[in-house]
Amino acid sequence: MSDIFDPALYAATRLPREHAETMPFWVYTDHAWFEREIETMFRPAWHFAGLASSVGKAGDFFTLRLLGESLLVVRGDDGEVRVFRNSCSHRGSLILDQEAGNCRALRCPYHSWTYSLEGVLKYAPGLDQYGRHELPGLGKNLVRVPSGIREGLIFVHLGDLANSPTLDDYLGNFTSTVAVPHQTAQMIAVNQREYVLDSNWKLYVEVDMETLHTKHIHRSSIGAQPVTSPLSEGNWIGVYHESEHTPALHPSERRTGFPHTRGLTGAASRGTHFSILLPGFFVVTAQDTMWWIHKIPESATRTRVRVGYSFPTSTTERTDFDELSKRYYKRLDQVIEEDDWITEHQQKGLNSSAPGCYLPEEHVVHRLDNWILDQVLGA
Repeated sequence: MSDIFDPALYAATRLPREHAETMPFWVYTDHAWFEREIETMFRPAWHFAGLASSVGKAGDFFTLRLLGESLLVVRGDDGEVRVFRNSCSHRGSLILDQEAGNCRALRCPYHSWTYSLEGVLKYAPGLDQYGRHELPGLGKNLVRVPSGIREGLIFVHLGDLANSPTLDDYLGNFTSTVAVPHQTAQMIAVNQREYVLDSNWKLYVEVDMETLHTKHIHRSSIGAQPVTSPLSEGNWIGVYHESEHTPALHPSERRTGFPHTRGLTGAASRGTHFSILLPGFFVVTAQDTMWWIHKIPESATRTRVRVGYSFPTSTTERTDFDELSKRYYKRLDQVIEEDDWITEHQQKGLNSSAPGCYLPEEHVVHRLDNWILDQVLGA
């Protein structure tokens, strides 16, 4: 095979949807292609970390792993939410290994080096006999990661910020089209989990952007789900399903769900946005709930998946929340497990497969794949 980064090899994918062929199999299996994706798409991107409501008071923290790096998100005594590399400045040990909790300070368990909630080194056994300027590498504060909060959503950046768009430029009109109308700032994360799939991350993103499969893979959980494509500016892409009923419950139970989130406006009050914040954060904002399925590549054929379910604060305070929310978890778990299965099943058949085609219901997938080629090959 010739150079896999030769644009001529992808000319068929560049054609209009009705004449186009799907991307070659090696973009889902080749290590060199995967490394180029990390360099051109994931390092320059802003990534979802979690909800600001998950660190509601001073000392609240949670940890996560993105692109092979351990991160620590914590609210300081000054009320500000910061993100740090979860690594002690002495010998690099993890500061915290719990998924979430509350603490008065950030203490490394190895040598008890202790930092304030703002990441400032306060106590360093063994260092007190030296001036901090005398030993290179010692006496440093925690390394802070660029971050920002928009409508209750925390984003982080793990690349060269000087050569990347600002958070607002990256999000484009996602904030005004989806986050503000759906009142994402009201959301509380109530159920989260993480696992690894034996599939390429793009397969899981592509399946989120077409409804052709819902009549087959999700025939007992979703069924037919007509969608339109809202205008997207910035690094996001999505589809919209208009319905007065929530898609987060089984069709037979959709009239028995929680009330709509307070303050919904425009299209948000009439339906659900299914959005991909490129490259891999899939978030669904419905009238009564929000959930996400974050795809983080670990290799060309392995993907770490972060799943989270959330509801407005007012909903979580209802006396019937614990009982009624179980219906949501059951339905959402089923749909996610069905997509988990088909992406791993698809991966098994991709080696040396011939290019396929894009059917009309896969027009957003065609747009998505061309965006990926723009990043990897250069627009």
